[in-house]
Amino acid sequence: MSYYIAGFAGSLRKGSFNKNVLNFVAERENDVYIHPLDELPLFNADLESGGDPVQVKRWKDQIKQADGLFIVTPEYSHAMPGVAKNALDWAGSIANENVLDKKPVMIIGASPTGMGTGFAQAQMRQVLAACGAYVMPQPEVFIGRVHNIMDENGRLTDQGTVDFLADAINEFRSFIAMCQQ
Repeated sequence: MSYYIAGFAGSLRKGSFNKNVLNFVAERENDVYIHPLDELPLFNADLESGGDPVQVKRWKDQIKQADGLFIVTPEYSHAMPGVAKNALDWAGSIANENVLDKKPVMIIGASPTGMGTGFAQAQMRQVLAACGAYVMPQPEVFIGRVHNIMDENGRLTDQGTVDFLADAINEFRSFIAMCQQ
């Protein structure tokens, strides 16, 4: 079954490993659509009083329309990046509408370290749970030493990783179906 899956990378950096992984997945999966975070203002509850800012409304509408949310996150100082937390704060804010409530979510991450992005993903799971999202528990996807399995064009070259990602996305589709029942 095909779904509309909104995806974002928790990095603003050009050439980000995580943006590259997201692009790689979106090219192969016809139901994953990328939504950049670079236009979102920093979360400020004062900005919500007259309704969400235009950029935030657009962001929340994309998530609301999606059957699921696919997050690819780096890890900075053993935590999720600020840009990812900012995006989740806006999406999960209850002042206007929490679009993460009951939303199926899959988190993956890539890192040049051997540990992948385990700390960032654990922190992200806590935030998403607080917002009422349904975070897929398994499989967990930690792509460590990503620089060794990505070519100069940002494409994954390790077939085992490519196959694992494809299987994980298929599991996410099944998770979405289960959440919609």
